[in-house]
Amino acid sequence: MNSDSSKALCVVLALLLVMAPALPAQQTSPYRAPYASPAHVPAQIAGAHAVFVSNGGGPNYFNIFSDGPDRAYNTFYDDLQTANRYQLVGSPSEADLIFEVRSIAPAVGNGRGVVNYNPQLILSILDPRTHTVLWTTSVNVRAIGTQKRRDRQFDDSVGVLMDKLAQIAGQPLSRAQLKAINSNSRMPTAAKVFIGVAVAALVGMTSYGIYRVTHPPTLPTLPNPTLPTLPY
Repeated sequence: MNSDSSKALCVVLALLLVMAPALPAQQTSPYRAPYASPAHVPAQIAGAHAVFVSNGGGPNYFNIFSDGPDRAYNTFYDDLQTANRYQLVGSPSEADLIFEVRSIAPAVGNGRGVVNYNPQLILSILDPRTHTVLWTTSVNVRAIGTQKRRDRQFDDSVGVLMDKLAQIAGQPLSRAQLKAINSNSRMPTAAKVFIGVAVAALVGMTSYGIYRVTHPPTLPTLPNPTLPTLPY
């Protein structure tokens, strides 16, 4: 390897080391111990019995699921009824807590004019008297495949949201539930692909630029023109 190539390789490796801290770290920490719950949760959440469920709505993106933007509210409400953990009341004035569930879909661009979306469900727990937000948690939603498959993925995400709510309220969770929470919390594939493509493109452009600087094009040698001999 000649000296110019070695210099180019060193520069590329240095760029990769500089960009590495900006990339999201892979989650390698072990699962939290079973039955663990977040610290410093307001006692009002653990002691609540009656709750009012509020529909925070969502963007038109969620029309790709059955029931559209209302699917989050409908599925979450049904899961709360099935769990039979809380008394669901008809007005905030009767409730110990308000559970507001809403959908969002922030855009994730790839730098080439193509926009992907990262659909999420947000659960906010509010004090019905002061409307203070006591706690907020969220889950990612996958939207891949047929309508039936997308609906199933959506419902699985609501199930994870229920597990996170139980964890916040101090209820025991199984290892399978903790594993589902950990898996859902990882970065969506679309965002990973975007970061990988961006890094690869930057490294490629940098390498090409270095190559062009260290290997300038060789201009063709033009023949010397032969001047005609003038008669005296």
